Amino acid sequence: MARKRNKPLPVTVDGNNIKAYLYFHKSLEGTPEGYDETYADMCVNGITRYWSEAGFNVEIIRLKESLKVPHVKVLPAKLTRTSYVMSPAWRWIWGFFKNFHPEAMMLNWSPSNPGNIHLNLRFFKDKNRFERVSAHEFGHVLGLGDAYGAHYRFFYEAPGTEDYMMNHNRKVSPEEALMVKRAHETGKMQYFPMKFSARKYASGLRKKRKT
Repeated sequence: MARKRNKPLPVTVDGNNIKAYLYFHKSLEGTPEGYDETYADMCVNGITRYWSEAGFNVEIIRLKESLKVPHVKVLPAKLTRTSYVMSPAWRWIWGFFKNFHPEAMMLNWSPSNPGNIHLNLRFFKDKNRFERVSAHEFGHVLGLGDAYGAHYRFFYEAPGTEDYMMNHNRKVSPEEALMVKRAHETGKMQYFPMKFSARKYASGLRKKRKT
């Protein structure tokens, strides 16, 4: 059963309806060379397009800084060369002990604290890829873990997820749509299957060092 809350939430999922309040950092209001849309426009378009294709009615409300309502910040990525979703520092670490899952170290997700989106602008290549990455990162905000073989998943790719949004950014699958609804019904982040293999982990580390 969904838990009733009086406090407004940054992102709500009610059946097939998604409503999100986003505040974009000023750097995302810039326009990449060769395009007539801002990074923020592309981000919203990507989120709306790919999650709508999964059967959701998506409403994105872009906030001005002066509006003090719960929201998700969309910021330029600075820690790594990739895009990511991360909780504020005060929520780090103890998320692992709450969930006993390595993905919860930096993203201690809850409906009232879904994390902030950090998008990589330095390695922008094209609109399509940026929109897909934006839709993927929004999946984390909705309460989904990764499916691809990331180092924090011990380089283990969840079986049968090759075309999933949370793997190769291709499309939101019916399973992912159900997982999002479950996350908001239970208030708990939904993770894809993961297992540890010493051989696969060692191989993954070697490949990562070469990149």
